[in-house]
Amino acid sequence: MEKEKRIDPDELLASLEKEGLGKLTIFLGAAAGVGKTYAMLEAAKEKLSEGMDVVVGLAETHGRAETKALLEGLPVIPTKPQDYKGKTFYEMDLDAILARRPQIALVDELAHTNVAGSRHKKRFMDVQELLAAGINVYTTLNIQHLETLNDIVAQITGVTVRETVPDQILETAFQIQLIDIPPEELIQRLKDGKVYVAGQATEALKNFFRPGNINALRELALRYTAKKVDRQLESYMRVHGIAGPWPTGEKVLVCISASPFSAKLIRVAKRMAASQNAEWFAVHVEPHLHRLSGNEADRDSMAKNLRLAEQLGAEIIGLTGDDIAEEILHLAAKRNVSQIIIGKPEHTRFWTFVHGSVVDKVIRYSQGISIHVIPGSQQETGQRNYPAERVRKKGISPQLVHSSSVPYILAPLLMILMISIITPISSFLGIVNISMLFLLPVLFSAARWGRLPAVITAAMGVITLDFFFVPPIFTFTVADIRYVLSFAIFMLVGIITGTLSDRLKKQINYSRQRENRVSALYALSRDIAAVSQLDDVLESIVNNVSSTLEGQVVLLLPNEKGKLILQRDSGLNNFLNDSELAVASWVFDKGRKAGKGTETLGAATALYLPLSTEQGVQGVLGICFNTTEAQFDSERIRLLEAFAGLTAMAINRIKLSEQARRTLLTD
Repeated sequence: MEKEKRIDPDELLASLEKEGLGKLTIFLGAAAGVGKTYAMLEAAKEKLSEGMDVVVGLAETHGRAETKALLEGLPVIPTKPQDYKGKTFYEMDLDAILARRPQIALVDELAHTNVAGSRHKKRFMDVQELLAAGINVYTTLNIQHLETLNDIVAQITGVTVRETVPDQILETAFQIQLIDIPPEELIQRLKDGKVYVAGQATEALKNFFRPGNINALRELALRYTAKKVDRQLESYMRVHGIAGPWPTGEKVLVCISASPFSAKLIRVAKRMAASQNAEWFAVHVEPHLHRLSGNEADRDSMAKNLRLAEQLGAEIIGLTGDDIAEEILHLAAKRNVSQIIIGKPEHTRFWTFVHGSVVDKVIRYSQGISIHVIPGSQQETGQRNYPAERVRKKGISPQLVHSSSVPYILAPLLMILMISIITPISSFLGIVNISMLFLLPVLFSAARWGRLPAVITAAMGVITLDFFFVPPIFTFTVADIRYVLSFAIFMLVGIITGTLSDRLKKQINYSRQRENRVSALYALSRDIAAVSQLDDVLESIVNNVSSTLEGQVVLLLPNEKGKLILQRDSGLNNFLNDSELAVASWVFDKGRKAGKGTETLGAATALYLPLSTEQGVQGVLGICFNTTEAQFDSERIRLLEAFAGLTAMAINRIKLSEQARRTLLTD
């Protein structure tokens, strides 16, 4: 009996959600000069002749006469001047296009980075806003700007492309038109000066535009376009209930860290997940020992990697534990992961012997999960040494390179004290008891100051013991080789006890921080549940968020006319001006967070989050952190989002209660 053909509800829902959005058409090429802008303008003229409302939001002609000629007759929205560092740049006028609301808007060079001070950091984000407003968009893109192909393009051409576009943009495109010409024709166009000016063209031909590079980029573009067509066909078959052989549900997990090499792992994972139509996760495991010792550079790098994974569609998962391999495998078993991608840095065998190998342990205990090990060089994995004189320049906490000077001053004083106490009674104690007594300063330094001071104290203890008490005395000569073993034990005691002390202190501090934040969430939920007046709820929210996250907090709610107004602040509101209010209004209208630390309106002073519920956006929560690094603290941002969720539910509850009360009075 033939199996009943059923429409896939998820695919149908996704297709219905897209109905209110604009359609994105991308003219994709292997490299600059293949004719993407020309093809886009030709298609626009054809639509204009059919009576459609078409406008040019931005078109880069690069001085090409034939491209300029195609612009004639097309309505053009004037670009918007932006001043930056004493120079004037011209960017697309997003607001003018939104106000004009054409049927089709032409936006050239999708991967472009907007000048600082623009609403969005990237042009593709401008395009997303146009699509959300129901405007169809024609745009152009070179294949080397695709995020997941960034490392492959760098390997092929030797050039790292800085401006990239998330794959999700192309995956949601309505249509991708491949613009392709033979390598010989492209090279001839370069020589004729139709792509770059004479000097630039000569340099490009020597480097990026070699025939081998062009062919490799063409293959990437052709393969990507073919995969896009396959996915569109599969989606069509699912929506319409057409039977077919569907791939099984694979799940891919990629292990990431603050290392720059993680960006390569993320792109590999995205390509693998896309090729297998799989769900994928980006997992970061932070040992307790290093939880609070990260420097600013590592925090920035970690935040960058997390943003990249999020942009490419991964589910972000943060774990904490000292056994990294165990945490990864436990999560993989819990989420039914079928494939794990992990990087292997270039460490020496001695380093691996001392510290152990996470990769080897994951492979050993994987139990049926496929493990993909991606090797990386020292440059890729970001192994760094920080000289003391560069500490403050790089923003690294001085505690990472050296501790306070106090332990190093007290260490020799402790040795002098031990000598003065032990010398008068040394003949009575004997060398064995003396050596045991010299362990006391080592244990004290480990418990009080940590590993490095303990090791320094142990080294000074070895020198003092050898010089003053080990025969022959007052020399560094060791007559009995067995004393060398005692000296080695001294050093081991310093290292082990110092390490354990460091770990215990950091675990205590981390537990205290987590306890404080969980308590803050509990206190806020208890406080807002106990009151029914909006003013009391807002006061409680502002005070809790400000004290817990250490920043200036504002709460903005709409008035009767739907305009945002300030309802409460933490008492130190010195940042909310007209420009900040404009950012908050954008967040309220679009229902997406923006401001400091994001790629949307990132020049703002504060970070703004929408207070979203099923009934819509209730208002905006804004915070200006007291410290710059707080905006890169992913745990703090997650806590802020949790506060915003509680706030939205509390405001919505009070509004519904008020509506119910008014209804009863009316009846």
